[in-house]
Amino acid sequence: MKSNENRKNQLFNLLLNEVPDQFTGKLEVKGSQKSWIIFFCVGRLVWATGGEHPNRRFHRIWHQFCPNISLANMKLREHNDLNYYYYHLLSILSRKKVLIPNQVKAVIIENIKEVVFDILQQQSQELLAYNLSPKGLEKSLILMSVIIPPEAIIPTLHKSFLAWQQSNLTEYSPNLVPEIIKQKLLQQIAKPNSYQIITKLVDGQRTLREIAILMNKDVRQLTLFLMPYVRNELIILKSVPDKQRIEGSPGLQPNVNKKKAPAKVQELIICVDDSKQICYMLEKILKKADYRFIGIQDSIKALPIIIENKPDLIFLDLMMPIANGYEICTQLRRVPIFENIPIIIITGNDGVVDRVRAKMVGATGYITKPLQPKKILAVVKRYLQNYPPKSPEKSDQTSL
Repeated sequence: MKSNENRKNQLFNLLLNEVPDQFTGKLEVKGSQKSWIIFFCVGRLVWATGGEHPNRRFHRIWHQFCPNISLANMKLREHNDLNYYYYHLLSILSRKKVLIPNQVKAVIIENIKEVVFDILQQQSQELLAYNLSPKGLEKSLILMSVIIPPEAIIPTLHKSFLAWQQSNLTEYSPNLVPEIIKQKLLQQIAKPNSYQIITKLVDGQRTLREIAILMNKDVRQLTLFLMPYVRNELIILKSVPDKQRIEGSPGLQPNVNKKKAPAKVQELIICVDDSKQICYMLEKILKKADYRFIGIQDSIKALPIIIENKPDLIFLDLMMPIANGYEICTQLRRVPIFENIPIIIITGNDGVVDRVRAKMVGATGYITKPLQPKKILAVVKRYLQNYPPKSPEKSDQTSL
């Protein structure tokens, strides 16, 4: 049986030490009454959902980072899965340029931080079940390029939770709602300024997190400010139900029958090759043929760049230091959005063994050096015909 200390650090250790670097899938967390899901792509955090108030959480974070954009009339068509609903909403608003990239990133990071904090608090009170599943990442959950290394947010978040514990707040969730139950006595005890702040913000409807945002204060500081009144039973902290999911009137959706002329798409091709000369040569050939091109010479950086840019076709050099073409191809095929993308292995050896191995790791094709313009363009044309490029219309599989 795990010690109490090990149990309290279980999620922290999982996210930073036990989730494999290239893991793509989901981490399911289950308690006696609550459950959460954290999604990963090649070891990075993508999205998180579940818990007590998924709708309230999104409302709150939205108003925090997108205060001038109303959600009143926004609704996704034919999308009922709450686990992905808000991620899809962000994705669509990002593609329609309603949100800027920094807003999208801020909403996703804050959402993940709140979910992880709530799990940390719950695991301090009960034994939770953790299950890593490589089959849990939907293709649609990599529609955006926001992928967060766990080490970028988890250590700081862990410190925040330790501060919450050390302030003797472990039994109090920031999702609780304070409500004044003895207002006259509160007026007698509290300082005039404190009483004015409390009566203005504590309405029996807003959670501690929501009040903290209104006050522009850390939720721990706010809770500590209220705790003397809670302990003297002038204010209670109560649980409240979640809000309804954000949905507008169907009549306010855009006219989906109105057809637009498809925009011309310039296909993006990425080449991962440690040879600067190869990358330069491919760039010259492909740009002349009206393709976009990105060359990557550091194989370690290849996956994040590929995920961020979502190319239409990839060339992979077979022999590279640290990570070779076979390894990168294997990792890419584990990412749902790259299951069918053309991946062409570049090699100087036209051996049967290499061809068989390339097929086994999921490569679409094989091209041998020396690389000639006609041969390169023929390969690109052949495979892009079978894997048409993403158009603005087709990429919006779920739209507003």
